[in-house]
This record gives sequence, C-alpha cells and structure tokens, in this order.
Amino acid sequence: MASTRVGGASVTTAHYARFSAALLSGFFAAMIGGLVMAVVMVVAFTVFGRSDLLFALRPIGAFLYGDTMMVAPTPAMYTAAVAFHLGVCALWGIVFASAAVVLRADKSYSGALALGIVVGLGSQLVDINLVTPPLMYALWGSDLWSEAVPPLYSWLAHVAFGVSFVVAPAFFRTLWLRFSGRADIVADDPRIK
Repeated sequence: MASTRVGGASVTTAHYARFSAALLSGFFAAMIGGLVMAVVMVVAFTVFGRSDLLFALRPIGAFLYGDTMMVAPTPAMYTAAVAFHLGVCALWGIVFASAAVVLRADKSYSGALALGIVVGLGSQLVDINLVTPPLMYALWGSDLWSEAVPPLYSWLAHVAFGVSFVVAPAFFRTLWLRFSGRADIVADDPRIK
C-alpha cells in the first residue's frame, strides 16, 4: 500500500510541518505587526499628539510600572515595555497561526489579510477593551492606558497590527518546505502549487 504524500512528503510529516510552519510564520508576522503597531502609535503621538518619540511606549509600560512609567521612565522601563508589547504580540501570533491552520488561510495572502484584520480587531477588543480596564484598576487604581491613548490611535494601531499578518504566507511556504524535508526545491516551484 502506497503512503499518501503531500508536496513530496509523507502526509504525517506534512501535517506536523504545516502546523510548525504556520506557528513560526504567525510568530514572525506578529513581530513585524508589533513593530508596525508601534510605528503607527509613534507617528500618531508625535505628529498629532505632539509628544516625544518614545511616548508611545509609556502606556504599554504602565502595565508594568504604573504612574512611574508615565512621568519618569528609565531606559530599563522602556526595554521592559518593548518586551511586554512583543510578548503580547507573540501570543496573538499563536492565535493567528492556530486559526490559519484550521481555516486553511496559512498559504493565502487574502486569507491571511482577512484573518489578520479579525485578529487585530480581536486584540483591541480583548486586550484593550476587556482586559485592560479591570487590570489597570486592580494594579494601579486607574486605567492609565485609556487616560493616555486616544481610542482612535489604539484602534488604528491594532488594525495595522492585524494587516501585518498578510506577510505570514511569505514565510509559510519556505518554512513548510524546510520542515517537511523538501529543502531541495524552492518555494515557488510549480510542482507544489
């Protein structure tokens, strides 16, 4: 009995390779999305809010340091804010990758874009609208995020984060080929389309 093959690899290898490639491509896209989100916030605060360049990191760091981050941040606090921000983005990258595998949107740019926008909006709703207010009140006695970040900036940044997942399929195909043991062919080989 011949074994079933997908793209030249056994179906079992292809399955695990696909999930691994989706997780890694979702992670990479989330890191890019986190940086894009930060750039959107920096531009919004510096151009429209007339704040300093690093002000966008203060509301993020306020989760960790409270009012101190808002009034007297240190370089170590900024570093922790970046790490915290990218960590949350990584979690949303896992959410994206899991949904992309189930919905088979990991290879499609349009599917990744649509799913990414849903993930970006979901991150705004869950992180900022549901989790942040009670967490900030419990930790610091006030919602420092809402006090510092206008809703429009937050929504735009989270949508930009979601749109950034459109890059995931670019990583996916190369990673899938490598993980499935097909590093002998290039990602755009017509035999595997």
